[in-house]
Amino acid sequence: MEKTMVRQAVPLQPMEVDGGAGICLQPMEDPTLEQLNSKNIDTLMQRLSENETQNTNLRRKILEKEKHVKELSSTLQLEKVNVQKEDHLSRSVKAVQAHLQCQIQRKEVENDELKVKIQTLEKKIAECKLQVGEYKHQMLALRETSEQKKTALKKAIKSQKQRAEHFEAAVENLTSRIREREVKLSEILSASDVWKNKHDTMVEGKTTLEIQTDHLRKQITSLLAELKRKEEWRRNSDEEILGKLNSVNSENEKIYLENEKLKVQKLQTAVEELKSRYETVLNENKRITESKCLEVDRVSSARNELSFSQEEDSVNSMGSHSSEEENSKIQKKYEDLKWQLEKLEFRNEELACQLKKEDESLQCSKLQLEEKIAEYNGLTRQLEFALEEGRKMVAEELEKMSHREQALQTKMLILETEVREKQEEKEQLLCIFHRNEKHREVCLKELENSLQKSENKTQSIQNYVQFLKASYVTMFG
Repeated sequence: MEKTMVRQAVPLQPMEVDGGAGICLQPMEDPTLEQLNSKNIDTLMQRLSENETQNTNLRRKILEKEKHVKELSSTLQLEKVNVQKEDHLSRSVKAVQAHLQCQIQRKEVENDELKVKIQTLEKKIAECKLQVGEYKHQMLALRETSEQKKTALKKAIKSQKQRAEHFEAAVENLTSRIREREVKLSEILSASDVWKNKHDTMVEGKTTLEIQTDHLRKQITSLLAELKRKEEWRRNSDEEILGKLNSVNSENEKIYLENEKLKVQKLQTAVEELKSRYETVLNENKRITESKCLEVDRVSSARNELSFSQEEDSVNSMGSHSSEEENSKIQKKYEDLKWQLEKLEFRNEELACQLKKEDESLQCSKLQLEEKIAEYNGLTRQLEFALEEGRKMVAEELEKMSHREQALQTKMLILETEVREKQEEKEQLLCIFHRNEKHREVCLKELENSLQKSENKTQSIQNYVQFLKASYVTMFG
């Protein structure tokens, strides 16, 4: 039984290929050969068991390597996702950089526009200053011309004063006559003052009547207000009694208003009568003044006729032609003096009018110049204020731009640092990825080599086993 068991186990045990074939081909009749075959089978069995253990270990290692490969693939996918995220971040950073550059360009354009506006404002200010200088020169020229005119007018006035001094004596004679006429006119004026006083009394009476009418109107309004208050109080106290008394009150009010209207109409008629009387008095005053003026003219003409008749009587009494000639000469001189005085007065009036006109024109020109100066001062102030505001705006915008540029620079630096860090991380990850890939490839190659070796070993063992089986079958039938 043991021999049969040994014979059955022979094909399952491994055996080395080197030198085994010659041993098996020898004849197996001797017991020594059987012992050697049994030893070889034992060794082969041990080697098979060892190979199986190695195969199991290799399978475990292969499984571990596959797990490691799966982990590496998962890490590769994660790294790919990170790389995509980093690419997206880099694109977003580039977009932000482009947007910031666009904003910087826009701000530069705005600054250029502000600079152009400031230059235009400075040009306008310079033009306004030139215009103000021109107006100042015009003012000085006008002042010089006005002073020259004033000096010329003063000279003419002095010459006219000198001429007027020569004619003052003649004027005194005329003034004496005029004073006499003024005395007569004062008498007439005194009479007119009496009429004016009467007129004033009439006006005062009219004013008193108007005051009385205003007082009556105020009384009417106050009475109406009191009546309204009483009506409200009565309405609040007893509505039924008010309903009955309203008709009576309305009738009383109508009667009262009619009475007041009649009084007002009477006062108005009285005022109209006073107005008509006042107008008649004024007309009478005018007529009286006109009649008195006519009487004065008649008296003056009569006096002149008397004086002429007296002079003629004196001339007739004297009976000398020489006195008549002297009187005629005197009258001619007197008329010449009057004519010269009238001319001088007319010239003085014309000169005074010219002086007034020139003074008015100078005042108007001064006022216009002052207004223009005030306008230009206001414009200069507005321009200076606008320039200051523009400069402040420019300074503020420059400060804002500087702050924004600083913020953008800081952001750019932060983004650049972040990009650098991301790039370094990316490079590190790529290095790790390449290392892992290289390590994985090496591991795969090692695994492939080990698998090929194991497969070669298994194939050689299987071939050897098959050879042993075949040899065993041939040997033991």
